[in-house]
Amino acid sequence: MAEENKEIVIEDAFARIAEINSALENPETSLKDALSLYTEGCKLVAACKENLEGVEKEIKILNEA
Repeated sequence: MAEENKEIVIEDAFARIAEINSALENPETSLKDALSLYTEGCKLVAACKENLEGVEKEIKILNEA
């Protein structure tokens, strides 16, 4: 069940990253807002990377068994 929660979080994070990307591409987004969005996006990408690395380790362990 915990694995399902991780998947939902990753999917939500990917959706939010897509929203951030769209906002950053919008020329009407202010520089201050763009910086804030960029920072949020970087944090989401790092969290996703960490989560995916954990899943990769679990898969390697399962394949060794």
